[in-house]
Amino acid sequence: MKKFLFLTGFIFCLSCFLFAGKFKGAPVLKVYKDPQLTNFFKRESGWIASDGGYSIPMDNGKVLWTFGDSYTNDYDKATGTVPCLFNVRNDCMLQPHNNWDWRQTKTVLGPKGSTLFHSDTAANHFNWPGSGIQVKDTAYVYVLNMKNVSTGMGFDYGGPDAFAKLKLPEMTPAGYHVLQNFKGINFGIGFIKNEKDGYVYAYGQKSLSFGKLNIYVARFPISSPNADWAFWDGNAWVNGVDKAAAITTISSFSPNVVKVKDKYLIFSSAFSVGCDQGKDIYVAVSNSLTGPFSDKKMIYTIPDTVKGHSPFFYLPVGHPEYINDKDELLLTYSINGYGTCVPPCANNHYDPDYYRPRGIRIPLKLIDPGL
Repeated sequence: MKKFLFLTGFIFCLSCFLFAGKFKGAPVLKVYKDPQLTNFFKRESGWIASDGGYSIPMDNGKVLWTFGDSYTNDYDKATGTVPCLFNVRNDCMLQPHNNWDWRQTKTVLGPKGSTLFHSDTAANHFNWPGSGIQVKDTAYVYVLNMKNVSTGMGFDYGGPDAFAKLKLPEMTPAGYHVLQNFKGINFGIGFIKNEKDGYVYAYGQKSLSFGKLNIYVARFPISSPNADWAFWDGNAWVNGVDKAAAITTISSFSPNVVKVKDKYLIFSSAFSVGCDQGKDIYVAVSNSLTGPFSDKKMIYTIPDTVKGHSPFFYLPVGHPEYINDKDELLLTYSINGYGTCVPPCANNHYDPDYYRPRGIRIPLKLIDPGL
């Protein structure tokens, strides 16, 4: 009997050892900061700091990055700072794909280093660029028409948005196409070009109530980016934005829509308009470009702090052109200082790292097991 119990115990322990050995070294899926991208944004000339960070892959092996209010060519090497106020309302960078040496990436500005896009020349109007696409020899960048106001956060919508055109490969401005009145929907949060059916799908957001956003999708022919758009009404593609139906509603902010493999992803952020507020990034997934989408799930909590305080943060943006050999998606998010918690400026010196996008790597399997 003792011999039997000994053999049984030995076999059980051996099985445990073999089982453990089989899975020893199995990768643990986790989200982590991307050091390459962090260093890429620590620039000393051209673009220095900003928010934004949408990326548009080009056919020529380059990637066009779009940015909002930016510091450009004003970095002080001696102090590692910039002046307190940014000097352009928008700009772009043209990066050789997967080349993370910032010196090899060109900053694209207007004449004499000025703001690049200005679709509405009315006083106090300016553009914030979003996502976009390339069609033949032109990059089409969706630009919000904004204006300065004396209430709220100091800005508001200024009228119909536009496509800003950049001629390739020169990257010179080639005019604007003022878009339809989208009745308050910002369609710059994601463009997906489908060569199979010949359409570009544009995703938009509109505030439903405080803390909730409706997400919409529209489309236009790849061959005619200046054509009127059609809108998904829940059953079919129809003319007229008034007939557009939300494909989902999210209880978060600053969404971005991308396609990864055969899945459609909505990234979004927790509410944050100042320091020590929301810190989470979420994702929702669909098998169809018109939804339905899964409930959002939290995939990351930003760790950024200064003196124990977290920043004003927003705009998590996925970059499907940068999925690495470990099946990890690159995602960036913007931070915009630490508000009243950490005074940002002293003697006209501002730390540009308070206003630079961050990059993280997310294993696709953490987003959805089907990826």
